[in-house]
Amino acid sequence: MQRDMIRRDLVQLDLDVADRDEFFDRAVDELLRLGCVKESFREAIKTRESTFPTALPTQPEAVAIPHADPEHLNEPFIMAVRLKTPVGWQEMGRNDSTLLVRFVFLLGFTRTDGHVKLLQVLLKNLQKPEFMASLDSATTADEYFTIVHAMRGLSD
Repeated sequence: MQRDMIRRDLVQLDLDVADRDEFFDRAVDELLRLGCVKESFREAIKTRESTFPTALPTQPEAVAIPHADPEHLNEPFIMAVRLKTPVGWQEMGRNDSTLLVRFVFLLGFTRTDGHVKLLQVLLKNLQKPEFMASLDSATTADEYFTIVHAMRGLSD
């Protein structure tokens, strides 16, 4: 996974949303404004998430890693967001289980971006309590970006 996919302008700290759908609407609006995605991304991300949910029961708080098919992208990206308050999100592989998610890594990548390695790097880092604690304690978006950008396993 390339470190340059994590862009400072896509980091949002303490985003205040009522639920997962509002998160998607606000995130996609920003991605559209920055030219990262096509308008079709909005419906594609919501549809994919309802079929294949992406919340993971990490500790101390759950994380979601939603993504959509590459034909809805203009360029690869990782949007790193910490929500102000957790929202309900269906657990990966268990549609009947809802987790409270506060950390979201919205992914936009193509098959050539090494999507399998990207997911492995993210999962490995998100399972480390010290990494999660540093995300939780970040006080500014710049600090949050620095923490995410420094994830172990990224390539330059």
